[in-house]
Amino acid sequence: MSLSINPRNLCVILVEPTHPGNIGATARSMANMGVTDLRLVRPKEHTSDTALRRAAHGVGVLEAASLYDSVDAALEDLHWVCGTTARVRSKQDRTVLLPALATKFPSKSCRMGFMFGRESSGLTNEELSLCTHLVHIPTHGQAASLNLSHAVMVTLYEMSRSYENEGVSSSFSEVQTTRASMGEMAGLRDHLESVLTETHFLKSHQDTGIMERFDDFFARAQSTENDVSMWRGMLHRVEVTIRRTGEHKSLDPS
Repeated sequence: MSLSINPRNLCVILVEPTHPGNIGATARSMANMGVTDLRLVRPKEHTSDTALRRAAHGVGVLEAASLYDSVDAALEDLHWVCGTTARVRSKQDRTVLLPALATKFPSKSCRMGFMFGRESSGLTNEELSLCTHLVHIPTHGQAASLNLSHAVMVTLYEMSRSYENEGVSSSFSEVQTTRASMGEMAGLRDHLESVLTETHFLKSHQDTGIMERFDDFFARAQSTENDVSMWRGMLHRVEVTIRRTGEHKSLDPS
């Protein structure tokens, strides 16, 4: 049985949206689907008259939107993030078609986000690497990508199919998991990359795709806070051992 979703645990992240009409229409789509947490990363004219008009009954969502200077900051408190992509990325295990997204839901209630990229170019590879999963919305015409606000609406509608039943008493809006946040996972990834570089497992002049494979691994593992602490502790011990070995060699008269 897949996880039942409370829309209060959902948020939408728009990265560098340039058209105020799309921002407003996104707020309207969110209001239609009961989602109120809109996060904007370096938006343009999000409070213009055009945005407000397109928001219609979603003006409250638009006016309460949170602004961020970076994607990392917008994702930091989330536990599960799905980034949208206009094409199927076969080499990445995290890619799923939208109708099958429920099979990738976390096992327990947590803060979940859907990240949408720029109207002209979508999300960068670096931004996609931050996501727990990548979702592709299948189309059947010549146009492979959807308008930004349409993509938000279709995605949230698919999510609404897994909303918890009305009238069922639950505390689902309260996070019930110790799953690691995206901020904690980003810290682990940076720490791991640093240690792998220091031990020469990663070579800066080579594009080996190793970190992408670690991204896929961590996404499938659904790491908890304790898992992150264990990994960070292990990596710290590796760093300490490297330093002590270096100190020992510097003192060796031979």
